[in-house]
This record gives sequence, structure tokens and C-alpha cells, in this order.
Amino acid sequence: MQVFKVEVLSRKTIDAWPVAESGLCARAVNCLEPAGVRTIGELRGWDDARLLDLRHFGAATLKNVRWFFRWAGRLENGLSHSAPHLQAMLQEFLNRDELHVIEQRYGLLDHLFRPHMKRITLQEIAQQLSGVTRERVRQIEETALGALHARLSRAMTAHHEVYWANKILSRGCIVTSRELSEWADDPMLGGYQPWGTLLLLSEAHERINFRHDYFACLPPPVFNQVEKQILQLLHEARQPVPFEKILATVSDELGFLNGQRPRLVTVLLDHHPEISGTMDRRYFLPAVAIDRVLTDILRDESRPLHFQEVTRLYNARMLPHSRRGTGYILRALTMMENARRVSRAVYDLRAR
Repeated sequence: MQVFKVEVLSRKTIDAWPVAESGLCARAVNCLEPAGVRTIGELRGWDDARLLDLRHFGAATLKNVRWFFRWAGRLENGLSHSAPHLQAMLQEFLNRDELHVIEQRYGLLDHLFRPHMKRITLQEIAQQLSGVTRERVRQIEETALGALHARLSRAMTAHHEVYWANKILSRGCIVTSRELSEWADDPMLGGYQPWGTLLLLSEAHERINFRHDYFACLPPPVFNQVEKQILQLLHEARQPVPFEKILATVSDELGFLNGQRPRLVTVLLDHHPEISGTMDRRYFLPAVAIDRVLTDILRDESRPLHFQEVTRLYNARMLPHSRRGTGYILRALTMMENARRVSRAVYDLRAR
């Protein structure tokens, strides 16, 4: 896979942007469109005096237009070597309340935040902001995300997206939430946490994708196909499958990764919520194969076992993320056709 690069936008490209999508403030858009100004290129032909003659177009709106063209000029000249860190960038595009809501919702200042965990709620943010309702926080968040998805802000943060996508690429196209702790001091963050930063960028751009507990820079169609192949293989096997066999199954899809392919497949297997793995690197779908694993345990022990003992033996074979509680194992035992309860909470195989 080739290194990602930032596209340098020409004036012609920026001039084609619709003013409604450009990143100008709502007041500017509402004044310009009725006057027949539909694109940034058309706006360039208006001087300050003509703009100020528009109804409701005041000094603050003119300041916003000048701000827009200042940043647009930096894009035209190439920004990659002088892009502000992310915190400074968000401060340019969001007001104080919008910035606070985004920082809280994406855990940008919380070193304990992980993207797969429950986010701080709108109500909790409303309680932080005196006199603000939950609905108002929702509106602030919607406005802030709208500003970050506008053409100008997307073009500006594309430099951050490419920077982080290339860092992920260097790790084999994938990085887990745990591994992101190594990047916490990166100056491009500007004091923000990497977990929330990548989550925010993944929702505003296309190169970085968040899944389960990791970020990847694989094209989504390739990623979806690889997951589909793995799940189909495990479903048809209905028993634990060795890692090497799974890796060979997806080799054609991931051939471009060369030596990094085993790492990517390992992360996919170890972090997929439907897949469990054993200590000897065999993987299975509990929904269709846990009975096979429990059968092997009962057969290997050659004696009736209390379900708590079955749980202990099961977890001893599993990777940490695949371990289960006693309630889960008990339900699985009661549904097994080849298992019988020989006494209270004690199970054995029907036929030896």
C-alpha cells in the first residue's frame, strides 16, 4: 500500500466550492445566496463595500469572510509543513461552547477515554455547563460537527488525517487502542489524547476507520471482505481453526501487506466480538462451536465436572479477551445434546 499524501488544492478547486458547504458562517451564507452568490469563485468578485451593502451583512460577517480566504490561501500554497496541531485547529473552527462539547464527547482531554467505551452523555455535559439543557448541548454538538464537516475544515484537518493514517500504515495498517498509548505525546495532538483524536478524524474523513477496539487504514471494501472470509470459514468449520489456516484463507486479499499480514489478521481475530481464541492460537465462533470446545474438556478430563470447574478449565485454554463467566458456560452446557447433568451442577458426556 502506498503512503498517503495530502492533496494540494488549487484556487480553481476552492472556487468551485458552494458557499453553503464551504465553511463560511451561517450569516454569510444566508446573505450571499439571496444575492446570487453560489460559489467561492463568485464571492471573490465582491469587494468589502459591496458585501457590506447586503442586508444583515455586518462587520462580524465580513471578518468571517476574510478569515475564510486567509485559510483558503494557506491551502492553495500547501499547508502540510506548517499545519497547526489539532487543538489549535479546532479552536479556529469552533467557538468556546462547541469546542467544549466536542472535547467532552470525544474524550480529547481524558487519558482514560477509549473509543469502544460509553461516551460522556449529553446530559452530563449539560450539567457541566450552567444553565444549559441536554437539548441545547445536542444542538451545539450538531453545529460543531457541521462546522468540522465543511469543505474548509475538512481540507485543513486532512493534513492530520494523512499524518495519522501514515502512522497506522507503518504499523501494518492497524493499531489497537492499547497501542495508541505510545502516541500520546505526539506534538500533532496539541495536548489531546490519541484515542478521541482518531475517532473524530475517522468520522470526518475516509482514510481512517474505527472498528471494535482498533483503527485501520485499509479500504473498507477490503476490510469487509476479509472479515466476511474469516467469519464464513469459522462458521463452516464449527470448531476451532488454527491461525495458519485462517491466514492462508485471506492471503489473496491482503497480499499487498507482505510481512505485516499476520499482525493484521491477529488483531482482527483478537478484537472481533464474535470470535474467541485459544492459547494455542485456534479461533472459533462460540455461537456455533462452543459445544465442541466443552466436549473436548469433558472428554479430556474423563470424569464428571462441576460447571464451575468446566468454566475454570475453559478459561485456562482461552486468550484473555475470550474468557467467559460461569453463567455463560452453564447455559452452554444445558444446551449441549451430548452432555448430561449427573447431579446438581455436575455434567458429563452422555457416551464415552
